Amino acid sequence: MRIRIKETQQTPQAIFMAGPAGAGKSFVAKSLPLSKFQVINIDDTYEELLKASGIGTNIKDFSPEELSQAAKMMGQAQKTTREKYTNALENLNDIIIDGTGAASRPLLKKKQELEDLGYETLMLMIWVSPITSLERNANRDRSLLPSIVLRTWRDINQNIETYKQAFGNNFIMINNNPKDAETNFDEKEIKARFFDTSLAKGKPKTPEEIAKLKANKEELNNTIKLLIQKQPKFTSIEDAKSKIQAFIKWSN
Repeated sequence: MRIRIKETQQTPQAIFMAGPAGAGKSFVAKSLPLSKFQVINIDDTYEELLKASGIGTNIKDFSPEELSQAAKMMGQAQKTTREKYTNALENLNDIIIDGTGAASRPLLKKKQELEDLGYETLMLMIWVSPITSLERNANRDRSLLPSIVLRTWRDINQNIETYKQAFGNNFIMINNNPKDAETNFDEKEIKARFFDTSLAKGKPKTPEEIAKLKANKEELNNTIKLLIQKQPKFTSIEDAKSKIQAFIKWSN
């Protein structure tokens, strides 16, 4: 990506927001001093396109034709978001890159690219339990399949140490789980509450495919249980505000 940089006397800043479905990143962001940052989020553009098309955002109920239409709009959203991101960098705007953080390699590559352009970077990660992620996902219009929610939750939480090492003192992790939220992980309960067993099963699977699927599910569930036990150290909202304010002042 070739970018022409405008001269500036102020160090530009980029904040990576990360968290699973239903983490409440937008809600938490409103309580923090982030008003000067331009938000780059592909989901915002994608949802606007879905609503404008008239098919709505309830993807799990889309027909095959609507899914095809939605896929084309996702491609359009990706292009629009890339253009928005490139324009922001050309002007050295302060930005928030709002994503999940499930894939560490592309995120850290983007971090390095920004720092090579002179940006100062920070990560703000929002934590919720897998049950909270599933519940909040189920209650919103553009909900994801529960299996995707759980895999994403696992991948994000497996990356915590990687991000802590990469961002150092500029890593903030906030617990946005409700005080009365469930933190246990019972596979049978989760299947009964969140997985729709009435959905079409598709073409019959071979015994090998069934065995592989079962093994993958067991591995996913066991990994999530281990990650819950290794609950990370959180930053309070007050400390997060102080760290972000110090981060912002540093660039001036």
